[in-house]
Formats: sequence, C-alpha cells, structure tokens
Amino acid sequence: MKIPPSLPGAAVLAILAGCSTYHPHPLTATAVDQALAAPPTESVKMAAAQLRHPLIQPVTIDGRGGFSPDEIAVMAVIVSPELRALRDQRGIADAQVVQAGILPNPQLAYSYDQPHGNADPTLVPAKSLGLSWDLSALFTHRAQVASARAQAKSIDLSVAWQEWQAAQAARLRAFRILSLEERLPLAREVEAGLAESRDLTRKAVALGHKTLPDLSMAAKSWSEAQSSRLDLEQQLAEEYAALDLELGLPAGEKVPIKAATAFPELPPGVGEAGLLLAGLEDRRLDLVALRCGYDSQEASLRAAVWAQFPKISLNVNRARDTTPVKTRGYGVTVDIPIFDRNQGQIALAQATRRQLFDEYVARVAEARSQVGQILEQLDIVRRQFRSVEESLPELERMNRAFARALLNRNADLLAARDAKGALAARRIERSQLRQQALELGVALEIATGRPLLNRGGPAGL
Repeated sequence: MKIPPSLPGAAVLAILAGCSTYHPHPLTATAVDQALAAPPTESVKMAAAQLRHPLIQPVTIDGRGGFSPDEIAVMAVIVSPELRALRDQRGIADAQVVQAGILPNPQLAYSYDQPHGNADPTLVPAKSLGLSWDLSALFTHRAQVASARAQAKSIDLSVAWQEWQAAQAARLRAFRILSLEERLPLAREVEAGLAESRDLTRKAVALGHKTLPDLSMAAKSWSEAQSSRLDLEQQLAEEYAALDLELGLPAGEKVPIKAATAFPELPPGVGEAGLLLAGLEDRRLDLVALRCGYDSQEASLRAAVWAQFPKISLNVNRARDTTPVKTRGYGVTVDIPIFDRNQGQIALAQATRRQLFDEYVARVAEARSQVGQILEQLDIVRRQFRSVEESLPELERMNRAFARALLNRNADLLAARDAKGALAARRIERSQLRQQALELGVALEIATGRPLLNRGGPAGL
C-alpha cells in the first residue's frame, strides 16, 4: 500500500479550512466605556418602532418635550446594559443546539514501522492504515438535539419575560416620578403653612393667648411635615438614579418625562379572579419557559436511558507487515456493561426532572395566590380612594369660605392655615392612593402575564 505524498498535506488543508480563528477581545477600560456609551437617538427610535415582542408593543418615539412612560419602557428594553447581558444567553443556547447536533468525528490511524537491526534483506517497512468510528453517539443524538432545542426555547421565553418585567419597571418608575413631582409642591405647601402656624403660635404664646404645649404641638407638626418633604425629595432622587441605570445613562442625568394626562387604570370588567386565572399557565412567559425547560429535561432523561447501550465502535483497516504480507480487515469494539450502565446519569436526570416539576407547580401556585391577593389589595385601595375623593369637595368649600372670611378680616388665621394644610394633605393622600393603584395594576399584569391597564383611559379608580 502506497500513500500518496500529497495526502497528508491535503488532509491538513481540508481540516484547517473549516476551523474558526481566534479574535482577541480584551476587557479594558476603553472597551467598557465604549460598551456603556449611549446609542444614537435615531437608532433607538428606529429599534423602538420595529420592536417585535410577544408582550411589548412597538412605539413611535417623538422626544419633543420629554418622553412618555410608554416610550421610556421600550427604551429601557432596547438600551438597558443588564438586558443586553441577559440576551447574550440566547447566543449560548444557540451554540449548545449546534453542539448537540454534531456527531463525533471518525478516527484515521496510520503507522509506519522500519525494520532495524535485522540482516534479512527480504524485510520491508510495515505500514497500516485504519478508519474507525464510534456509533454510540447515534443512539442519543436525537434526544440530545431535542433537549438543546427545548432549552434554547426556554431561555428565549425567559429573556422575553425579563424584558417585559424591565419595561414594566421602567414605565412604573416614570409614573412614580410623576406622582412624586405632583406631591412635592403639596408637601412644601403643607410645610410652609405649618411653619407659619408655628410662628403665629409663638407670637400668641408671647401675648398669653396660647400655651407652651400648643407651641410644642405646632413645632412638632412642622418638623414632621419637613421630614415628609425631605423624604419625598430623597425618593425622587432615588427614582431618577434608578431610571438612569435602567436606561444606561450617566448618574445625575435626569430623563425628561412628559406629564401624563391620566394614570393608567384597570378596565371596569377586570376584577374576577376566575376570569384572570383562566389560561394563566399559557399566558405567563415564565411558566411557558419552565415547561420548555421541563421538556428539555425529559429529552435529557431519554438520552441518558439510551446511553445505557454499550458503546460500539466500527473500524476498517489495511496493512502490510515486514515480510511483506498484505491484509485487509474490519473490527467491532463493544463495551461490556458490567459496572457502568449510566445509572448515575439516569438517576441525576430523574431527580432533576422531579425538581423542575415541583418548581413549576410551586410557581403556578404562587401566581394564582398573587392574583387573589392583588385583587383584595386593589379593593381596599379603591375604597380608600373613594373616601378621599368624597372628602375633597367639603375641604375645598371650607377653604373657599376661609378665603372669603380672610378678605373681610373675619376669620382665625390659624384655623385658615390648618384648613389649607388639611386640603393639601388630603390631595397628597389621593396622589399616593392613585400611585398605589397603578403599582397594584402593574403587579396584576405581571401575575396574570398579560397587559390589562388602560393606557389611554380617563383618570380615576
């Protein structure tokens, strides 16, 4: 048997032609800064208009006069550094699908033995060429590919669920900022009114019309109002900082937010737990992703069971010894499954499948419980909101009466200040309840896995 001289070189070239090449990507400060740089505004607008997502609708970003909460939600999905890292899992899952579909390479063996130290002139160099291939991978190939594909689908759905939650969080944060900016002037008004009441009480104490306990109570009320105002300012700063992080903006850069004409609300027909729970497992992407992960583990268990079969390897060869005698042959190699019957991998796959099943059941139970709890909390907030709304007209009439009396110098200035402060405090409470209702509505959307809030509905609960 004579091996052509060009065969080894041709084989090497054929192998190298299909190889990937290495491209360095060092983790330097410059590379990090480039990755953190905000993308051009036009590219974000284009991506927002062309967004394809099972739960997030594309939007047309105007940008004039600020951004609406809906625009901020989509922008967060597009530019968030955290989501960008999360989406990289899709590339890993796709690579695993490719890897699962690759069969093992056949093995080519060649040997050359030169006679040495022997005076027999009839001896020639011995040569052999053999080709072998392990067939055991064929038994598990189909199950492994199915497992990798189901896992890739699970990761894709899980990423989409995380994107929707990030969009909900950014949108809710924008509305929370609007709510805080609505309450902050009212809190300052209450603080200023109580500061004036404290000063008037101090003068009344000096004249003997009030007592020191009255002054202490007035000072305490003013101090509490000041603390409430400072707390609102701190919350506002924290919300802006968190929104900057979600949008990938430098710290301290406030995103201009358009004032909303009305906060989103749940439509009148939403409120029955039974209707909201119908089809829950098919709507929530995280539950669908868990089911796909369970399917992936089912396929992994099948692959582990198929791997019990003994490893089988086929080989063919052609050889010439030193005499020279030429031979051709074939062989079969089979493992004898005495000790290793893949029982460890089978037990591991079964335990993992059971764990995934129990995790899915627990997640479904949690989701169903959340829907009922949120609906109960919403009912309480709605009743509180109606109570506040019903009390506002009387407080407004009282303030108008005090205003007229003050013009005629026929009213107690302290009582007028208290009435004005009570009205501002009640309006703050109304704004807080509206924000609570919105947050509960978003929580209900997440718990049920579908959009429920009326994006363009009128104000109210």
